[in-house]
Amino acid sequence: MWFNWNNVPVEEPEPPAPDAADGILFDETLRDGIQAPNVRTPSIDEKLRIVDFMAEVGVGSADLGFPGSGPAAAEQCARIARHIADRGLPIAQGYAGRTHPADIAAICGVSQSAGVRVEAYAFIGVSPIRQYVEDWDLDMIKANIVESADSCRREDVEFVLVLEDTVRCTPEILGQIYDVAIDCGVGRVTLCDTVGAAVPAGTASLIRWTTRYFADRGRPVGLDWHGHNDRGLALANSLTALALGCQRVHGTILGVGERAGNASIDQLIVNHHLEDGSAYDLLALRRYCDYAADVLGVDIPDNYPAMGRDVFKTSAGVHATAILKAHEKGNQRVKDTVYSSVPASSLGRAQEVLIDSSSGANNIRYWLTMHGFPVEDSSIKRILDTAKTSTTPLDDQQIRQMLAEVS
Repeated sequence: MWFNWNNVPVEEPEPPAPDAADGILFDETLRDGIQAPNVRTPSIDEKLRIVDFMAEVGVGSADLGFPGSGPAAAEQCARIARHIADRGLPIAQGYAGRTHPADIAAICGVSQSAGVRVEAYAFIGVSPIRQYVEDWDLDMIKANIVESADSCRREDVEFVLVLEDTVRCTPEILGQIYDVAIDCGVGRVTLCDTVGAAVPAGTASLIRWTTRYFADRGRPVGLDWHGHNDRGLALANSLTALALGCQRVHGTILGVGERAGNASIDQLIVNHHLEDGSAYDLLALRRYCDYAADVLGVDIPDNYPAMGRDVFKTSAGVHATAILKAHEKGNQRVKDTVYSSVPASSLGRAQEVLIDSSSGANNIRYWLTMHGFPVEDSSIKRILDTAKTSTTPLDDQQIRQMLAEVS
């Protein structure tokens, strides 16, 4: 059995809340997201449009590519860097690479080519299972970190230490790596749930232990959280990380990514916006999701939170009655939330009341009211009788036809 922080309760005071100006959410769509086997790799023009959407939504930081993967990737990363600089987009630029001289040089090359400050998100696997499979030892890991950090410092590139598989790494190993980070002057460390193994309690234990470790040595660092969704817990873990003071929490649009995907940055934004009143543009977020789905070649499931086709639809008679009464009160917020925790209007949507075999008379009253028809008992009875024998919801054309027959 490999070590897992899920089994290590840590009772520590919670750290202070992060500074909202420091980015908070970190968009990994153009790096981790497009590594997914089921997505289409976007063109450079499409990547630039995705970057524009990040800025429109209010995302303050992003991982924008892996320049060390080849000359074409390096050139695309440089174009993205110049695009952000030329347009003055308020996005802190991160680029990914291994703690390997060639990858670090490629990231530094992006900074030099574009004439902008960038951050090197340099990753290395640290868990016992990764060390065993790779035939690595701790001394080698430490040496790679020191060399990469020194190279970045010489080129005026911020070095961000990304610890792959942190959630399955022992405190003994992490403590030695953290000591090296302190000696190197590292200012930001990314804790990773690389295989989606964490539960929220384990996420909290790791973050609290790490925060305390650096604080006890008088060298607090900024913490990032990077999570995957293999157990369906990426969103919960990421919200836990935000609550415990991680300054940047990573995600991808629509949760695209390897295997079961990454934490969904759109769901993080919706939750963060609703809970904390953060200044994200949810209308722009909806446009971002639609655009990304198109260019990446992925479908948005009908029941996908906030963005799915069906998430503001209901056919149950009890629900329809409440929505009708809320509409009659003339209060949009009440109507938005009486049977939904996400206000439809904040996303440019509206509550939709369907008519099917589970519906009651108030479903039809609502439909008639919203479509400008008189609310008459004969019309209600005609439509309801048909709905009760239908296997699917009635569409607008069917309902209009029945109203014409009644009149």
